Amino acid sequence: MANLFVLNVAGMVAPLAADKNANRLIGLAVQRLAGDAAPAAVEVPDGDALRAALFTRVAAGEVAAADAAAELKAIDAQIAAAVAASKAEPAVLLLAGEPATGAEIKRAFRGAESGTSVEIASLDGERTGAITMFRV
Repeated sequence: MANLFVLNVAGMVAPLAADKNANRLIGLAVQRLAGDAAPAAVEVPDGDALRAALFTRVAAGEVAAADAAAELKAIDAQIAAAVAASKAEPAVLLLAGEPATGAEIKRAFRGAESGTSVEIASLDGERTGAITMFRV
């Protein structure tokens, strides 16, 4: 038994696409619903520039040397968080009104019955649709 995924977009009478590969169909849904509104990449701050600015403030007497150590740790934590966020899979569509990655959309069908539909939308919520899974 195989799965067949069908993409319907609001405002269209016929299904937009059908595919046995869920990842491919989700990719197509992202293209059709999100268009040019692709998720923005997380920008990792320039750690050297932040540290240099801190040392300049210490040298100018604006920040005490003891406080600089805590600020350095905060800079390192900020950079580590940004790096982790940049490596994470970004949300591509809304699933039931919540931002979801492609994997989360695919997981919505795990163990589901034939004919199960999930409501999807562009991240801005302007364009909506549904993906329906059939067991064939």
